[in-house]
Amino acid sequence: MKKILIAVLLVASLAACTKVDIVMPDDFTVTTNKTTYLTTDTVKFNFTGNPGYITFFSGEVHKKYELSKVKEMDADSIIVNFTTNTTAITATSQAVTVNNLKLFASTNFSGKYDSASIKAATWTDISSRATWATTTTNVASGRVHLEDLRNGKLPVYIAYKYVGDTAKATALPRKWQVASFSYKNHYKDTAFALAGGAAGTSNPFMTGGFNQKSILNPASNWVYANANITFNAGAAGNLPDEDWSVSRGFEPNLYPSDLGTQIKNQSASVSGYSYRFRTAGTYMITFVAKNADSDTVAEVVRQITITVQ
Repeated sequence: MKKILIAVLLVASLAACTKVDIVMPDDFTVTTNKTTYLTTDTVKFNFTGNPGYITFFSGEVHKKYELSKVKEMDADSIIVNFTTNTTAITATSQAVTVNNLKLFASTNFSGKYDSASIKAATWTDISSRATWATTTTNVASGRVHLEDLRNGKLPVYIAYKYVGDTAKATALPRKWQVASFSYKNHYKDTAFALAGGAAGTSNPFMTGGFNQKSILNPASNWVYANANITFNAGAAGNLPDEDWSVSRGFEPNLYPSDLGTQIKNQSASVSGYSYRFRTAGTYMITFVAKNADSDTVAEVVRQITITVQ
């Protein structure tokens, strides 16, 4: 038994002795042949050293090293877009000036989709910021700006509120359909950043986390389809309706970190990298070189500024 124990200790000791220390890749350098290029040129970056990994940030939009660790940033603008269509005005329906569908926003809604919570929240009527349909033809809302409603980091909730009073045949409300919803945070000098992916999907009301709640007359509700929500007008003499479709909370400061491109891993050996900048401008190019194992990371950052004409 003693011999077995000694053997185990010896193996453990040898394993500890053979552990390779992770060294800082200080010998990694990057150079270019010049600092001014044309958009038709291919820039060749020359390397020395052989780090285990190299990641390249071109300095272009969404490819900036200084934004690679940023998770939050105040958006320059917050914009909602959608389309609507409605039933045409008839002699027995509400006039176009009586809009029984309204758009609201809140930053203090609790996120509980019940009548009490919806009533307790402070909702700002932003209906006038949108363009609404007057017939069955789809009409784009235009860019509905929300940045003035931002309240620090608190999430922004969007709601469509349908109100109908069908007690009188001369005041029939209209059917409404809302589609193509999107919410986007926009940042200066960058493309838009999606706040949770509510745009560019085939089912924006699902990714937008919309939930419906009937405040009056639960027999009538918002109907959810793949790409739209619809409220059908009640018949003459029906009970009055008040029905909400409320989104999840959107983060007004959400920023997707910029990403670099890994151009080398431990199994590869590279002496340089070529890249073409197709837009004129001044770029701060960054290469992050590192050696790493499961426990340790040692990295250096090398940067070069070039002008593209």
